[in-house]
Amino acid sequence: MSDEGLTVFNGRYELLRRIARGGMADVYLARDASLDRQVAVKVLFPEFANDPSFVERFRREAKAAANLNHPNIVGIYDWGQEQGTYYIVMEYVVGRSMADVMRSTGRLSPDRAAEIASDVAEALSSAHNAGLVHRDIKLGNIIVSDDGQVKVADFGIATALARRTGDNLTHIGSVMGTATYFSPEQAQGKALDGRSDLYSLGVVLYEMIVGKPPFTADTSTAVAVKHVQERPLAPSLLGVSIVESLEAIILKLLAKNPANRYPKAEDLRADLQRYLAGAHRIPTRTGQSPPVRTSERPATGSQVPPAPVAGRPRTGPVATAPPPSGGPPTGPRAQVPAAPGPGPGPPPQYVPPAYYYEEVHRSDGWKRTVLMFFGLVVLVAALGFLGWIFYDSLGLGDNNGPTEPTTPDGAALIEVPDVSGLSYGEADALLRSAGLEPEPSYQVNTGVPENTVFAQSPPGGQRI
Repeated sequence: MSDEGLTVFNGRYELLRRIARGGMADVYLARDASLDRQVAVKVLFPEFANDPSFVERFRREAKAAANLNHPNIVGIYDWGQEQGTYYIVMEYVVGRSMADVMRSTGRLSPDRAAEIASDVAEALSSAHNAGLVHRDIKLGNIIVSDDGQVKVADFGIATALARRTGDNLTHIGSVMGTATYFSPEQAQGKALDGRSDLYSLGVVLYEMIVGKPPFTADTSTAVAVKHVQERPLAPSLLGVSIVESLEAIILKLLAKNPANRYPKAEDLRADLQRYLAGAHRIPTRTGQSPPVRTSERPATGSQVPPAPVAGRPRTGPVATAPPPSGGPPTGPRAQVPAAPGPGPGPPPQYVPPAYYYEEVHRSDGWKRTVLMFFGLVVLVAALGFLGWIFYDSLGLGDNNGPTEPTTPDGAALIEVPDVSGLSYGEADALLRSAGLEPEPSYQVNTGVPENTVFAQSPPGGQRI
């Protein structure tokens, strides 16, 4: 095992220096004497090497991972044991993990984050098609080489570990570090498929763009509970400048129900490539939920406010659909057609599918309330109202009794009903019965019941 002070495995792999330490192994830079090349050797800790059943599973998983041949996957060359010490020989990548990159540079631009996620998705596609689920997709297992190539490490190892512990959350969390990247089904100890890896990749993508993961807590168990029970805040609500299409991709990846995520990694990569190619690059206003722009009805139970009525333009935020009642995502992406006429039309407008609104607006355990805004009438109506006040103040009107204020076209002004404290449905019905067209905007307010109007503008009693 030793040769002139060097640790040598299998008479071939000369361990030069330790370059990393993880929850289950040390990683060494080594020299493959047979091929005269540098390799990385991962040496398992004794607690794993002394478990025969784990060693057998590790051997099988390492063999399966060694059959993966993809430029975005760290290659596995060999494995073995030396005097009771088990090791795995891997491709040595000159570069840094994304965890190191994030510590030194902070959050990435959305485009760069999407490029990295696209490469990871390509690696996952290759592994999933070969029947391998990674189970530990995280920043620390994504390596970016000095020439910019993205590689995913540790295929097979996490699977062997999970089978050894029976997916025990406390044990896995202590070995892998934290439950920051766990999927909800992984946190619950359920059977996993490739969609679990896609959820973890969604956490990675979120963290690269926002600068922090969607869920944090003091313990791995507390983080895991949040993955199961809480909805992530959309990046745009955290002040991040991000386009709607990329935000929709992230939120789809973070769906609690695996059926609402991408079915395959290649589907995710296709969407990321479309985003990077410039499709649907419509900016999202930070601090607000992205607007609804669709001609199709969303999922059952949702509502979409009608298009603005001619002569009654809206002001304020664009109306947003109430949250769907649940169910699998329906409705494909769509584009608003360009206006007819000569010259190029406006850029395509991305229409987030139904799952987007489920993930953004439906928040289990949150008190979601509604802040109502009303569209004002056209400017000429407002001027007409001011003119009527001036006319009446001069005593030039009919002295036979009070007159009802009207707009210049003779229509009576409308008194805005007071809808504060009403439910969304009650407020919407009351306002429309008064001839007004409401524009709801959703805000979180823990002081009032869910789906309740807590403020309105213009206030109740004002005539418009």
